[in-house]
Amino acid sequence: MTTPTLDIPAQFLRGARKGKPGASIASGVKLIELTQAILGVEDFSGTSVLDMGCGTKLVQAFLERELPVKRYVGVDVYRDMIEFLQENVADDRFEFAHTNSHNQMYNPQGLPLGEVCSLPIADEQFDVITLFSVFTHLAPHDYSAMLKLLRPYIKPGGKLVYSLFINEKTPAGLGLIDRIDDFSPRGGPESAPERDANTPDFLDLDPAAPLKFAVYSRPHAISLIEGTGWSLQRLEDPLGYIQHHAVCVPGP
Repeated sequence: MTTPTLDIPAQFLRGARKGKPGASIASGVKLIELTQAILGVEDFSGTSVLDMGCGTKLVQAFLERELPVKRYVGVDVYRDMIEFLQENVADDRFEFAHTNSHNQMYNPQGLPLGEVCSLPIADEQFDVITLFSVFTHLAPHDYSAMLKLLRPYIKPGGKLVYSLFINEKTPAGLGLIDRIDDFSPRGGPESAPERDANTPDFLDLDPAAPLKFAVYSRPHAISLIEGTGWSLQRLEDPLGYIQHHAVCVPGP
């Protein structure tokens, strides 16, 4: 049996691994393994996944590494990319949908997220909802709106996992703030912001590229979960392939 391949056009690769499809797949595998560990499952053969702001890395990892998954639904604001995936992934386990919600970086003309009442997918609930490199580009009002939007799509006992930028240094030195000087040659912020008792709740770190680095204080990131129907289970430090990441469960 021939291993399925999915050749992603360069324009659909995003983030630090843009133009590096091999690195993108490896990153996707790591994120899948992390999510499996969070759920306490060996693989996703019995797991349904809703991947919001899906990009291409997870589906490419699933297909090209032949990783099991019961069901995968990817949703994104990038219409051309979603249409490409719809046309090129011939596997009934996978479904892709475009949502015309606003994102300053990727869909600036879209509908404000707070006005989006539902996703363009069937009335379905999932074992896990993932958002990798989504909250890293969300303003505070969209942070809460995104959590509220996703709440109806989780099964009882399911989990939500999302990455974000936290305005603090970390013991392993793997966070954005730890590596802030690495971004200067690429036109990013020139130095790390001050981090003390007066650390701002939110900082759009590079005004020249709005919401490229949406950075939250730890208390504010946690407070924005309140009233969204989710409860924070834990907020983990960065690893080599993911920034800080929150794990939430359905709450009141």
